[in-house]
Amino acid sequence: MSSTNRMKVLYASDLHGESRLYQELLSLAASSAAEIIALGGDLLPSFSPTKRYEDMLPYQESFVGQFLLPFFKSVIETTKVKNIFTIPGNWDLGYFFLFQEHPRGIIDLSQEIYSLESGYEIIGYPFVPPTPFRPKEYERMDDQEAPWPPQKKPSYVLSPDPPDELTSVDPYLYLKQRRTIQEDLAGLPRPHSYKRAIYIMHSPPFGTPLDLIHGGKPAGSRSITAFIKQDQPLLTLHGHIHESPEVSGSYFARIGETLSINPGQFTSSRLQGVVFESEDVEKTLVHTCWRG
Repeated sequence: MSSTNRMKVLYASDLHGESRLYQELLSLAASSAAEIIALGGDLLPSFSPTKRYEDMLPYQESFVGQFLLPFFKSVIETTKVKNIFTIPGNWDLGYFFLFQEHPRGIIDLSQEIYSLESGYEIIGYPFVPPTPFRPKEYERMDDQEAPWPPQKKPSYVLSPDPPDELTSVDPYLYLKQRRTIQEDLAGLPRPHSYKRAIYIMHSPPFGTPLDLIHGGKPAGSRSITAFIKQDQPLLTLHGHIHESPEVSGSYFARIGETLSINPGQFTSSRLQGVVFESEDVEKTLVHTCWRG
């Protein structure tokens, strides 16, 4: 590929509706001359001011309409960013509000593939193994044998009718009736070349420096680790475990030939994200906070 096909990419995850972090994202997009922003899930506020789950969707809808969509529009109008690629995270029950009006330049990658003019392909996968939290819309059993933490009852998913309300579920029964992450990954759209494939996955791979919670216990996906080992894409971008870089001391790892990154979030007063060029990711990789 010639230098004209290089892409400057800005990646971050887990902004959780924090307007300060979004404003830092805009500043970084401008100062880095990024052409693409990729966001790895948990874009929306996790709780309304009332802390009631009944108020979660209306509050997330308000955040999307009053802040996030105007913000994304401003990014595209005032910087070199041409596209913003997104997937939902496990707290983003109101994610669908983002795409009700087909906003220009905002691309939903949830289990979808997008081919770039540069020859790269980006694929998104939002689901995470069961968490101890109540929202379950974007959770899956990792595989049929993987352990899972104790669940809270009731848990909540989107109501099928109307879709903008929550319904309570028994998390054990609900998750056992759904496809596993392992099954989902086998059915994802396949890139033309894994050597030019970039995956955005909310869950980090299990057993790496990218999935450690406080205390050093891994909390990522075994199926994602196996997927990366088998298919060896160029790059995988993750989030979900905010503290992992702080706990492990590293925000990236090699899994075979694949470079995997979880920039973390909320362990400092600054936005935690990375900027890199697609043609030479490791040599151009810069973190907003870390230098190791």
